[in-house]
Amino acid sequence: LILKNGAIYTVDAARSWARAVVVRDGRIVYVGDDAGSDAFAGSGTKVVDLEGKMVLPGFVDGHNHAYLMAESLFWLSLNPFATVEARQAAIRDRVTADPDLRQLRGVGWDDIEKDAAAAGVAPKDLLDAAAPDIPVVIIDNSHHNFWVNSAALALAGIDASTADPTGGTIERDPKTGEPNGVLREFAAQNLVINALPQPDFTAEEYQETILTWQELAARYGITSAFVPVHYPTETLLQALEALDNSGRLTVRYDLALWADENEGTEQIGHLKALRDAYQGESYKVDSVKIFSDGIGEEKLVWDQSDLEQTVTALDKEGFRVYVHAIGNPTFFPSGNVLDAFEKALDANGRRDSRHAITHLDWVKPEDVARFRDMGVLAVPQAAWFGKPWYDGTTGDAKKNQQRFQSLEDAGVVVVSSSDFPSTDTFERDMYPLTGLEVGMTRLDPDTATEAELAGIPQPEERASLEEMIASYTINGAYMIFDERDRGSIEPGKKADLVVLDRNLFELPATSVGEARVLQTYFEGEQVFGD
Repeated sequence: LILKNGAIYTVDAARSWARAVVVRDGRIVYVGDDAGSDAFAGSGTKVVDLEGKMVLPGFVDGHNHAYLMAESLFWLSLNPFATVEARQAAIRDRVTADPDLRQLRGVGWDDIEKDAAAAGVAPKDLLDAAAPDIPVVIIDNSHHNFWVNSAALALAGIDASTADPTGGTIERDPKTGEPNGVLREFAAQNLVINALPQPDFTAEEYQETILTWQELAARYGITSAFVPVHYPTETLLQALEALDNSGRLTVRYDLALWADENEGTEQIGHLKALRDAYQGESYKVDSVKIFSDGIGEEKLVWDQSDLEQTVTALDKEGFRVYVHAIGNPTFFPSGNVLDAFEKALDANGRRDSRHAITHLDWVKPEDVARFRDMGVLAVPQAAWFGKPWYDGTTGDAKKNQQRFQSLEDAGVVVVSSSDFPSTDTFERDMYPLTGLEVGMTRLDPDTATEAELAGIPQPEERASLEEMIASYTINGAYMIFDERDRGSIEPGKKADLVVLDRNLFELPATSVGEARVLQTYFEGEQVFGD
């Protein structure tokens, strides 16, 4: 395969440009000018005239729950419905259509608590009115809250006497103490999940999910993904193993297993066994995901001592530890995580661990250098910088919000990601060019104009296009220990390539997200485009 007459931004150490790239047996064998590529042409060579179009390395999504596309394939989505009545009707229709249904899982209804308050009832009552006889379990789009009906609570044995699990919250009626149908964070959610007739998707459902998600990834130019897993079952790993063995994976997957805050170091043997059992050509398991906090609640999920002991033990066993930390203007869980990494470093010595913290909505200035000094990677979701979540923050607190450039300037390796599908605009936010744009503008990509750039808050956190591209390519490859094989267009590397319809360096910052992927190549094979 020869791609020539293009604007090829290699993302090599010199950030050099080329006109042509030659691929043989899935690897790049030449990068340079058009004339040099001609020497590789033979009778069976496919030659693509790029007609000046831009080529980038395949994108690496540093945080993507690809497997959760199963929710839209096999669960009831309530996102299309705008009213209580419409959502209840959708639930009722699903139950009526399948008399043998033993449980109903769904996603959406993010404002159910407001709807319940307006009606003067508990959230579970709104679900009971639609389906009183089988467990109904709805997860919100953030994936941090469950809405469940009375049947689900009864099945799990959750009542007024049930204590909140460590790291989770069972919301209750303030007068009676009875659960109101809202379960926050995974520790509370798992009380219900573990009681359901089918707690997770089957391996066959996950296979269909991954194949479907890969079609979207190919359209978006994504050729590698770091995938944190939130469910403790093996069916996803079994699905990836089967797809890998049959040669149907068109994305390189690096998976993180979920660590239960209630199990501490006792679970490490099980995590090691899973890591050892599931390693393939196009997927690997080498990391553990930990939640330091949730969303919206100012409390740590883990006891700090347990967190430090578990991180130290995982580090000793060679795991990369990947930690969720959001916080708020006065609450900085990323600092607690850095403390845990420091304990591990002191106990085990320095190694090439590439531990990482994701989200990082709030980071104290004194912690920025600690990332660099310990080699901890930062994994924000650049596409979220334009959302209005923190518009009310002012003064010095604003400086600590959704950092990017200050981390770059300090020498921290920053990896961009989408956290698909954790927002109501999840497909847009998964598109890497959305992240590229918003990382440069920090504005809503649907409405941004160049005139607005002069007045944005935190202008010092705007990144350059070069830095944003690196965060979606070579930095992501570095995070997943693939920088020798992926992340840049250089001889010897895997031919993960993306062809764009226009040169991003010739566009206004607010137009970068409008560019489109024309072709995607995974290890030299075209997986998207004509």
